[in-house]
Amino acid sequence: MHDRAIYAQVAALHIASIDRGFLPQLGPRFLTLLYEAMDADPRSILIVEVEQGKVAGFVSGGVGLKHVYRALLGRLPSVVWSLLPALLSPRKIFRIAEILLHARSEEAPDLPAAELFSIAVAPFARGTGCAQKLYLALCRHFRDQGILSFKIVVGRDLGPAHAFYRKMGAEPVSEVEIHADQASTIYVQQNRD
Repeated sequence: MHDRAIYAQVAALHIASIDRGFLPQLGPRFLTLLYEAMDADPRSILIVEVEQGKVAGFVSGGVGLKHVYRALLGRLPSVVWSLLPALLSPRKIFRIAEILLHARSEEAPDLPAAELFSIAVAPFARGTGCAQKLYLALCRHFRDQGILSFKIVVGRDLGPAHAFYRKMGAEPVSEVEIHADQASTIYVQQNRD
């Protein structure tokens, strides 16, 4: 487990680096709670690379987010407070519902249950191999858990992300729409030595 300052830095890096997704619109307080819950859940992991007290990058993954969301419900007052600005927007409420419904829906039987949730590297650490190091650490974690493949959902128009996952050996296998207006590609990474 990390401390709250690390979760806050991870949330800030998520917002700065993964700015096309919906989660950054929910704000740093919510993302701080989300990453804290993810780190505490035994079915998920948050791996953080820290250099001189600053988060250089992070990767998160696990076997579904429904347990993480359930843990967040145990902190409902904090979650509601963190989401207060979003709860004033009907569009954001609808998108939150889409995420929760996607988390509860059954996965396609031909896709792995394990997933890379998010990965980001701070500008000062880009080009240093930090992203590869984090990705390989997640692969090792999954292998240690007996997980021999995992999926990655990538927005269709995120060219650099597609290039990175292909370079790491992930294969595109299908497409999905989590939000009605955003198509994503699903990659599968075989995770054998």
